Amino acid sequence: MRRTTSDALALAAVLASAVPALAQEAIKIGVVGPLTGAFAAGGQSQLSGAEMRAKEINTGGGKYKIELMSEDDASNCNQSANATVKLITQGRVAAILGAVNSPCSLAMVPLTQRYRVPQFTFGVGTAITQQGSEWVFRVAVAANGQTEALADYAMKELKHQKIAVLYSDDEYGASMANGFKEALARRNLQPAAFEVFPRADQDFTGQLTTVKRSGATALYPVGSYVAAALIAKQAKQLGMDMQLLGDTGNATPKYIELGGEFVEGSVLVEPFTPADPDPKVQEFTRRYKEQYGRDPDGWVAEMYDAVGMILQAVESAGKVDRTVIRDHVASFTPEKPYEGILGKWSFSKTGDASFPLYKVQVKNGQKVILTR
Repeated sequence: MRRTTSDALALAAVLASAVPALAQEAIKIGVVGPLTGAFAAGGQSQLSGAEMRAKEINTGGGKYKIELMSEDDASNCNQSANATVKLITQGRVAAILGAVNSPCSLAMVPLTQRYRVPQFTFGVGTAITQQGSEWVFRVAVAANGQTEALADYAMKELKHQKIAVLYSDDEYGASMANGFKEALARRNLQPAAFEVFPRADQDFTGQLTTVKRSGATALYPVGSYVAAALIAKQAKQLGMDMQLLGDTGNATPKYIELGGEFVEGSVLVEPFTPADPDPKVQEFTRRYKEQYGRDPDGWVAEMYDAVGMILQAVESAGKVDRTVIRDHVASFTPEKPYEGILGKWSFSKTGDASFPLYKVQVKNGQKVILTR
């Protein structure tokens, strides 16, 4: 019997359906960060940014799929370290994202170095990339880069000469506060007040009284977004009317949610903002909001891009290998960058990323771009 073309096509379709699709090879990525506790918003941003990119990869029909393995460290650095060892030795992950808090990220560096596993963190504490490890990448602008941009804008554009600093007594707070102090010194200024508080404190009236006496016209509170929101509230309750400044630690929507009317007018630096009218940013924001019910922040975007870098490394080499990932990401330069949602990525020899920061202001509970 003579077969027609339609018969042949039908037979081919039947045979194709009978052959199982080739299984995707898994790229296991560990995620360490707080999913509970006071800093949970940062951990949720980290995980959801990675999840969003993983879903896109896994449904894209490529050779590889992303398998995320998440551990809640509750912002406890001992738990961060234990989770890291567990993910490496039991989970056999090819890379680790985390931690969220700078002290916890710093605690992980010797472990990822010892086991030779690439670590991607948005912790901004200066010491994180100063430990001699070639396995750590900061997918954020470091403390000195952020504070330089913030001090410059506060002085040149906002015209403040008397700026007070309140900072937490941990790696993140000290790095940001000292970076800001050094940025002021390069402009022949000193902080009007320079006050420290224990990381877990919730009452800042003593430090704020000192700030009030200093005659400062602007205040830079640096610690958790929870502390910054509380400081803003308590400052207003003490009758203080100052320009609030903030870094990427306050870039989460939670800062505005917790601070409400008390953080109105705050000027922040951040790597990503949904307020950017760029179609690429708006499309990314739409997709994220559709899945998670809120606007993405810089932490979401940084982890979204980090997972993309890991995939590109594996695809380029044709194998899942920790050293391959490390070497590929370390090769990103201004001339040969990785292009992601945050633009063109490159890394210094110590693993620090560099890209422009937005300056935004909180107006009517929303962020408005001032400049970039």
